[in-house]
Amino acid sequence: MSPEQLSLGGWCHLASPFSVELMASVGFDWCCLDMQHGTIRINDVIGALQGVRAAGGTAYVRVPGVDAALIGAVLDAGADGVFVPQVSTAEQARAVVRACRYSPDGARSWGPLRPKLTTARPDPAVLAGAPCYVMVEDRAGVENVAAITAVPGVTGVLAGPADLALDLFGDPYLASDPRTVDALTPVVAACRDNAITAGVFCGAGNVDRWQAAGFAMLAVESDTTLLLTAARRAVADARAQLDRV
Repeated sequence: MSPEQLSLGGWCHLASPFSVELMASVGFDWCCLDMQHGTIRINDVIGALQGVRAAGGTAYVRVPGVDAALIGAVLDAGADGVFVPQVSTAEQARAVVRACRYSPDGARSWGPLRPKLTTARPDPAVLAGAPCYVMVEDRAGVENVAAITAVPGVTGVLAGPADLALDLFGDPYLASDPRTVDALTPVVAACRDNAITAGVFCGAGNVDRWQAAGFAMLAVESDTTLLLTAARRAVADARAQLDRV
């Protein structure tokens, strides 16, 4: 995927392989399996990845932090790439890249668990090319984004506007406020300067705003929010029908 190519992503909090397959089947360009704020844990990753594969989709895994062992494990399980949250310095970005890459470019241990299902001799060069996205989510990360995006091996930056709004204004519900969008302008500029992808978690109803701001990799909404929204609407509609009887 080129840095400027628009893509839409679905966010998967639920560990059920079927719910992941459902999300992957509706037309998203990719799905993120969330180990940070979702219910997915390491024992759930292979089943969740199989759910995405069953729908013919692309699967990224958001790990909980800069954890080299866990990053290697989800890549060995067959993730197409990783999202690593709360990266605020170039040093942290370099640690993420080292966890994704084999020697001499990194320190990832060799152990291609699921890639061996498709070939007896997985190619280290191919596996080491797995997309490596860092998440910039606070004031410090934005201030350091030029250095972060210049780290060789970083595929792109996925901005976290809710955490940034919490840091800047004390309110995560200002994630798509114009002030938060403006505060992330340096992320788009730095990504363009380094020919890497700028992404963001949009939230339903704000995709056009973030695309206009220059972001290309757009996470639309999570399974839990979609389920809650639809369930609440269904209950409200049912009660409204009964009130009319």
